[in-house]
Amino acid sequence: MAIGCAVGLWLLGVVFSWIVSGPKGGSVAFVLMVMALPVMPILGMPAAGGTARLLVAISSSAVLWWILGQVVAGRVTKRPVVGWREWLREFFMVGLGLWIGAAGGLLLGVLVLGAF
Repeated sequence: MAIGCAVGLWLLGVVFSWIVSGPKGGSVAFVLMVMALPVMPILGMPAAGGTARLLVAISSSAVLWWILGQVVAGRVTKRPVVGWREWLREFFMVGLGLWIGAAGGLLLGVLVLGAF
């Protein structure tokens, strides 16, 4: 389920880049794609690209999302009665840390590249 959420974020970014053209659409789409593939800033994806880096980012992010989904499922099943609402709440709280870390990587990259 966590991998499905990441794929949904990726597709939302792709669709957003098609709908809104220009730098605003591209930047919002890039942020959505970094939320889907949080390993991209670690690999230097804003500054350097390439097919090999993208494949590494996709595979390692999929592993990361799978582990996150397992952690969330383990945390949720400690309660006697659970549903999707509880899973989504836990997923958002744990995933928020991952997204904040990916955004921090982007900000660090922006500072290093001298955009600020």
